Amino acid sequence: MEKDTREIRKSFSFRVDKANKVYTPLNWELPKKTKYVRGIQLTSDFPHKLYFRGSQKIEIGGDELFPEGFDSKILVSSISVAPRERFFELGDVLPGDLSVKVRFEDKDHERAGIGNGYNVSFVLLIDELI
Repeated sequence: MEKDTREIRKSFSFRVDKANKVYTPLNWELPKKTKYVRGIQLTSDFPHKLYFRGSQKIEIGGDELFPEGFDSKILVSSISVAPRERFFELGDVLPGDLSVKVRFEDKDHERAGIGNGYNVSFVLLIDELI
């Protein structure tokens, strides 16, 4: 029996350069052949800033998966974790209208100053129709 899907990763990124600001990236969309979204990973060029400063609301396909103020630290993993295991498992999230909506909030934290800012990347683990 042949598989009708393949596993891919889709990455979305934006820059956080001002402290205590809300960022809402626009026009993020899943690939047209998406069957399921199975996992999510947050990463950054300065992981400690993302860990201490970030929180977000995440919607995929019109469904809210993580509510407003959900701490980034729960979705970030260390580089000592095997690459395949760095994803927060979502189960079988349907793509709905293919939209990916994020409302990311940066807040001051004594252990991680904003400095020159940081990049935030959301990586989605997707099953795509072949």
